[in-house]
Amino acid sequence: MFDIWIVIATLFVADEVIEGQRCFGSRCGDCLMNERCLWCKDQVFYAQRCGSYLELNVSGCKEVVQRKSHTVEILENKEFSDGGPGLDPIQIKPQRIKIRLVPNSVRHYVMLHYKVARNFPLDLYFLHDPSKSMENLITSLTQLTNDIANEISNITTDFRFGLGTAMDKVISPFVRRDPKYFIYPCGTPHVYCDHPYSFLHRQSLTADTDAFKAALGKVNRTGNQDIVEGLFDGLMQVMVCGDKIGWRRKARRMVVYATDVNFHQAGDGRTAGILEPNDGLCHLDDRGYYTKAEIQDYPSVGQIIQKARDNNVNVIFVIGGEESDTMRSYYYDELARHLPGNIHSASALSYDSNNILDIIRENYRKLRETVKLSTDGVPEELVLGFYSNCGTGRPIDKTNVCEGLNFEKWVNFTIAFQSNMTTCPSQRSFNMTIFPEGLEDRVRIEVEHECECDCQREPEAEPNSTNCNQRGTYECGVCHCNEGWSGDSCECDERLPEAEVCGTEAGICNNVGNCTCSKCHCYEGYSGEMCECNDRNCPYHNGSLCGGPDHGNCSCGKCLCTSEFSGASCDCQTSKESCRDHNGTMCSNHGVCECGRCRCDVGFRGTLCDTCLACPISCEKNFNCAQCVGFNQGPFNSTMCSKRCKNVAIVPLLNSEDLDSNFTRNHISCFRKDMYGCLLFFDVYDSDEVTTVHVKSTKRCSPKPMDPLTIGLGISGAVFLAGLIIIVIWKILILIYDRAEYSKFEAEIKDPVWEKSESPIYHGCITTVQNPMSDLSNNLYPEIEKYQHKMENTALDFIADTNPQGFEDIGINDIFSDDLGQLLDRKAKSVHFADDKK
Repeated sequence: MFDIWIVIATLFVADEVIEGQRCFGSRCGDCLMNERCLWCKDQVFYAQRCGSYLELNVSGCKEVVQRKSHTVEILENKEFSDGGPGLDPIQIKPQRIKIRLVPNSVRHYVMLHYKVARNFPLDLYFLHDPSKSMENLITSLTQLTNDIANEISNITTDFRFGLGTAMDKVISPFVRRDPKYFIYPCGTPHVYCDHPYSFLHRQSLTADTDAFKAALGKVNRTGNQDIVEGLFDGLMQVMVCGDKIGWRRKARRMVVYATDVNFHQAGDGRTAGILEPNDGLCHLDDRGYYTKAEIQDYPSVGQIIQKARDNNVNVIFVIGGEESDTMRSYYYDELARHLPGNIHSASALSYDSNNILDIIRENYRKLRETVKLSTDGVPEELVLGFYSNCGTGRPIDKTNVCEGLNFEKWVNFTIAFQSNMTTCPSQRSFNMTIFPEGLEDRVRIEVEHECECDCQREPEAEPNSTNCNQRGTYECGVCHCNEGWSGDSCECDERLPEAEVCGTEAGICNNVGNCTCSKCHCYEGYSGEMCECNDRNCPYHNGSLCGGPDHGNCSCGKCLCTSEFSGASCDCQTSKESCRDHNGTMCSNHGVCECGRCRCDVGFRGTLCDTCLACPISCEKNFNCAQCVGFNQGPFNSTMCSKRCKNVAIVPLLNSEDLDSNFTRNHISCFRKDMYGCLLFFDVYDSDEVTTVHVKSTKRCSPKPMDPLTIGLGISGAVFLAGLIIIVIWKILILIYDRAEYSKFEAEIKDPVWEKSESPIYHGCITTVQNPMSDLSNNLYPEIEKYQHKMENTALDFIADTNPQGFEDIGINDIFSDDLGQLLDRKAKSVHFADDKK
């Protein structure tokens, strides 16, 4: 009993371990990619071979293959060496490692050791601009060369110096191109200057300090036009021209970059029409001049950082001049933090440049006492982590940088490897390196992904095995078929194209199946050799395809019915027992049995055609009883009604109208018209023993014709009401219009703007002047003729003499007789004569 509980507990724990995880894979290696999954390699095994321990144990597997662990093999592990004559310094070990990684497995750890070598070689290259402001640096370097050499010799005896100068591109607007500057580059004959150049490599790395001094003595001043200088061109050539500069493979490479201004970078060359980007390659001629200065643009900051890392060059920025603090904080400090060597800031050069020795000493000490491990060639699927306590005794931290190192002790780095792949990569092996940044020391690591089980390799694996019909390799209990064959025993020939063996006009297997083993394997709902049959395209009955599984199944668009059903949708029962009554009569002899149901003759209805619809005798026979019991009318008096109509009842709703009625006896629904023209509804129920009548409590009567007077009054009232409504609406509109006009009138009174026009009822005065002589000539001609002679003889000069005031108000009656004057005065009224000439 105790043993049983142990087994149950073990299975429970195993089940908990793989909870939420599913094991899968068709080959052993693929299966073991999944953590805590196993493979069964029994030759005869019918369950799934990839599974958990619990699953394989329950299935009866005897030979189980488990996943392997990571393995590490040290291929080269030379001891530390301080170097010296004829000896290579060794600062890191081991030098070569081989790691076999199991994908998607736990981490594996590798230990690396680093120690500072006492006599590690140093290559020191000086790069500066030859401007007037940097002349003090040349002087100080010349004077301090021996001191610098002596100081470095205290750290290593294997050192070399090199020299180069850089100014700017010889093209406008970077340098002056006036004719006089071709003769006198500094603009005056009193100062000797070299012609402008971009970069000149003057002295390759050498241990001869006298040669280095001689190269310093040949540096002459030169100038450019703009403030910014092009030392990036020179720095790029120093880093990439290793053979001409003289960089050694096993040496710390230092470049002292000295200037007092900021730098030109990629894009600045466009101002001179230089569009070709810098290619990051060496372009020095035999004299040491940079030949692509006026053809290629300046390097970018990113290119400088990348080339420094690729070539393990440590750049020391030395910034002088009055703007040293500004230049360092704005430009060079940030750039220094991204370059290899862990030098986080630029150094300030004093005015006389005498602190150059201190700058070199301090920066070399930082480089020597600091190590930063970097990697190269690590694929994305591999995760690396660096851990160390840097020899301080404190707990291990995740870091790849250690500082404060010395010659007496070394530091240990633990490298954690983890493969997160769930499938085996196409490239099973690769090489990667781990190295101290800024140095050529390398730890070369060969990584191999352990994706296969041992049973997948010979001799356990059997190529062209008889178990696989000699068409595949028998491995780990299964066949891995050769190309063009498939199946458990490689029996399926798949060498022919799918289109040839499974192709149709609609596609491979009519696009509703897969071509496997040269045959179509149809999706659910389809069948046929080429999956041409749609097994869901059949008629439905009772909401189910072919009436459901009990009635039949759909095959290639047609229903295949069971023996109990027939018809296109298997909706027809083949048995006729449901059409027989208790006497064994088929449809009560009033119909035909079709599909298990009675199709009744005309005049009959019901499940068994036992209800007569065309039997009016029953309705006529019970009509009088229905009238007297239901409505106290008809030919029967109360005595006859109670005597003859004993099985008649009044109901509010007939059973033929009641949908919930369960009354199953044979009955006839009747309706008849009574003497009042109303319809009576009643049901007659016939049985072998008694006839029962149910009368509906209400009858349906035709509506009475409407009174003509009522119709006339209604129409008249409607017409009157419509007229009244129209009058009211018209009155309201008139009222609204009047109010609007009155409001407009009030507005014009308050703000009058009179129109300039004539009144239609006003007419101006008309003055009519009549010539009295015209009237006299017609009416008084006889009288005038009488006095004509007198008028002719009367001189007007006399009038003028008697009235010198100008003939004012001299009437005609003063000249003529009174009678004629009165006549004329009465005719002419106020007509006067005046003659200015007389």
